[in-house]
Amino acid sequence: MFGKEEKERQARLQRLLARDRGLPPPDAAPTGQLPPLTGLGDFGKPGTPPAARRPVAKLKQLSALQKKQRRKRWGILAALALVATALVAAATGALGSSLALLGDMVDSIYLSVNTKGVEWPVSTGISQPLRMEALAGGFVELGNEDVAVYAAHGGKIRAFQPGYARPALAVGNTRFCVYNRSGTELRVESRTKNLYTKNFSEGILLAAMSNNGSTAVVTQSNRYAAQVTVYDPLFQERYNWYPTQTDGTPFSLAFASDNHRFAAGCLSAQGGQLCTTVFLMDTHTDTVTASYTATPGSMILELHWLSPTRLLAVFDNYAAIINPNTGAEAARFDYGGSTLKSVAVSGKNTAFLLASRSGSVLNLRDDSLDALAQVLVGQANAVSCAGTAVYVLGDATVRRYQFDGICNWEQTFDSRPLAVLDAAKTLVFTGVQVSPLTAPAGR
Repeated sequence: MFGKEEKERQARLQRLLARDRGLPPPDAAPTGQLPPLTGLGDFGKPGTPPAARRPVAKLKQLSALQKKQRRKRWGILAALALVATALVAAATGALGSSLALLGDMVDSIYLSVNTKGVEWPVSTGISQPLRMEALAGGFVELGNEDVAVYAAHGGKIRAFQPGYARPALAVGNTRFCVYNRSGTELRVESRTKNLYTKNFSEGILLAAMSNNGSTAVVTQSNRYAAQVTVYDPLFQERYNWYPTQTDGTPFSLAFASDNHRFAAGCLSAQGGQLCTTVFLMDTHTDTVTASYTATPGSMILELHWLSPTRLLAVFDNYAAIINPNTGAEAARFDYGGSTLKSVAVSGKNTAFLLASRSGSVLNLRDDSLDALAQVLVGQANAVSCAGTAVYVLGDATVRRYQFDGICNWEQTFDSRPLAVLDAAKTLVFTGVQVSPLTAPAGR
């Protein structure tokens, strides 16, 4: 009995070994007389001999493993390439701009699909605005207590109260900053949210913003006339400048279109007289690249980059075109004893509104400060530019001029026009209302 069971066990073992090696079982029929196979094979179709199936299974397993290893290698290479790109972008200062651009794109997509119920005119609720600026086709308005942000289609995005005693505003292309001129806090904002809030150890004097969201902040200093700090779009400190008492305190700042060059108009008192010096700087270098000394007694009011090689400096008694590479004066426009009431820039052209005994005069100049036109406009309060047009604001009227001095039309309002902005639509602010500015019927 035991011997028979042992033989059966040995036979089963031999059949298992034969099957594992891909050989026919010991009791199989002679060659050419294979018994029919009725079960499903491990990896093949019904009737496929194990000897033919097993090598294919090994090849398939090996191919899958190779594919997995290949995907892993490509994943590692892609990750290394991404890290290298990020390091290069960070080293060149492009990372912050790229991330800022991505955030702005997300805001634009969100705002473009949320236009339901938007109708002009809109009411901001700010009855005494301090400043209004175009922002990515829309606008931002600053009041004594409130800040209101509106999209290009006229929809209100948000409003907030910074709680500053002396609020001030600086605007880039899609971002802006609000700061307290009698305090130490500054907020950087996108159209939809607060991005950064910074408290400085010294009081804030002035701030400016470039198109890509870099921010220059002027603060008081115990050792110098002031401290100028430039932050990149991620609000990381990138540049510092410490003007001396002789250099003066920055009163006006303006970034060039390349986002790293900027100009600072500084005021100082020397020999009992007011002095202005315009310093040209580059955040890629550690030293001042050039400087321009204004006529003694002149006070800097505004700085505008007309082109990469032409900087317009507006003083209280004259205007000058400065070569930012050398600091040399390339052109000059003296007001001839008239008082400057307002100035606006459109591209390479500038509109000056001057007050004289006979009334206000609109003086239009090109990028060499050569005269384009001069028009007597009566009683006027301010001038704005939008595209190729110049708008003169009166007590209850807005008149549209071309840069050749031709008046296209005049529109009358129930309340005093406060500003005209070059947004997605040309906008006029009257009281708490904002509406597109269009030509009167029949014009």
